[in-house]
Parts: sequence; C-alpha cells; structure tokens
Amino acid sequence: MFHTGKNIVNILKMRIYLTTIWAFILLVMGSSCVSHKQLVNYQEDFSDTTQLLSYKLPEIKIQPNDVLSIKVFGSEMELVAPFNITSNQQGESFVNIEAIQLTGFLVNQQGMIDFPVLGRLKLEGLSVTEVKDSLVERLKTYLKDPVVNVRLLNFRVTVSGEVRNPGAFNVVNERISLLDALALAGDLTDYADRKDILLVRENNGVRSLNRINLQSAAFFHSEYYFLKQNDLIYVKPLRSKAGAVQDQSSKAVPILSAAATVAAVLIALFKQ
Repeated sequence: MFHTGKNIVNILKMRIYLTTIWAFILLVMGSSCVSHKQLVNYQEDFSDTTQLLSYKLPEIKIQPNDVLSIKVFGSEMELVAPFNITSNQQGESFVNIEAIQLTGFLVNQQGMIDFPVLGRLKLEGLSVTEVKDSLVERLKTYLKDPVVNVRLLNFRVTVSGEVRNPGAFNVVNERISLLDALALAGDLTDYADRKDILLVRENNGVRSLNRINLQSAAFFHSEYYFLKQNDLIYVKPLRSKAGAVQDQSSKAVPILSAAATVAAVLIALFKQ
C-alpha cells in the first residue's frame, strides 16, 4: 500500500510537471503573434475566372505635370529636324530617368505643351495613342507620311509601409499592376496587413483614397489592379507588430517570470 501511494504521488507530480512545461511552451509560442492565415494572399475561391479574363486594361490619360517624350520621324530628315528637340543624350536609355525628363515636354497646369512649329497644344485628358494620332494629322501639313513616337516619361509609383524595399519606382511602359509594384518593393513583410492596403490616386487634381484587400478575389477585376502614373501605395502594418517592436526588456519580463515559476514548481515537486 505504501508503495502504491508513493507511485500515485509520483504520477501526480509528473502530470503537474508536464502541464507546467506545456503551459510554458504555449506562453513562448504566443510571442509569435502573426498567424499563417494572415500571411496568405488570395484566400477566396478563384474558380470563376470569367470576369478576370474579360478585364480591359485601363487607358492612361495625360495630366498636368506629366512629362512626354515626342519624337518625329520621316523620309526627309531636313524637314523632320525642326519638330524634334535636340538632346545630348545618346539614345533613350532609362538608366538616368531624371536627365531624360529634362529633354521632354512638360504638360503645364492648363494641360498644354509648347511644340516646335505647331505651337501650343492641349493634351490633357488624351491618351498617349490619341496624342500620337493627333500629332500625325497636324504634321501631314508639313511632312509626307510622318511617324510619331510618344512616350510618358514620368510614370512613377511609390510604395511605402510594410514592404522590404520601399521607394519610388519608374516604369518604362504604361502597364504595371499593384502586384508588380509590390514585387519591385521586395514584396510584403510578415507584418503587412493584406486586408487593408491604401492606394492614393490623383485624377484631374482630385485625390482619392482607396482601400484594397489582397485576400479577396474581387481585387483582380477591380479598377485598382493596374496602377496609374504617380499612384502611391501604403501597406498598413498588422496590430500584432506593436508587440514585436516593443522594448526587448519588456518582452523578456513575462517569459522570465514564467520560467521562474516553472523552476519553482519543479523544485517544490522534486525536492523531497
């Protein structure tokens, strides 16, 4: 009977020991505040792709403060020369975008540019294709079969917040998605709130604030999937980040306290 009672006591001690250890492990694991679900994008059902495939690319419109590269070509170079701004740049390399922008046409606050020979032209509200077609028609008065190349030089998007490499990124074409921009910024961090990304967009002097949920299938056929020039993306941090960036000494206090409690319990149990 004596041995049986002692065995029961030892079993109870072992159970208390195991319970205490598990409680300590759960406490330590609780310090990793970001769940797997919070880190996963596109969690909804994507089986219906009809809307995704039929989405039309947005048409970029010229706005005040845009910078355009306009090059005119034709069979007779001496007749074409007056329509082109001379540049010291050796070809259009986008390595130094700031230098290239200095050689472009700046759209003023009235939406106009001063073009050689043709004078002041209203371009605000037109797409790059429409600007090209309009110039070709005007140049037919002076040139035979003119060819015009128009490119938007200031297509830039800014990404900040919970990304690995925040910054402003120049785009060499007129097609970049929000996902492309996030990739340029090194992708989202573990503490990025994928349900609440802010996109700041300006159209005709009016600034709009737009909330985007990357975990929703609706994002892929929304008007914010593709970006426009000068869009700003801010990735909001999760609330759990506040605990991750707090003072390290304050984070260690509850863990050390729990460890001391575990040690005290174990000493009391096995002291005898």
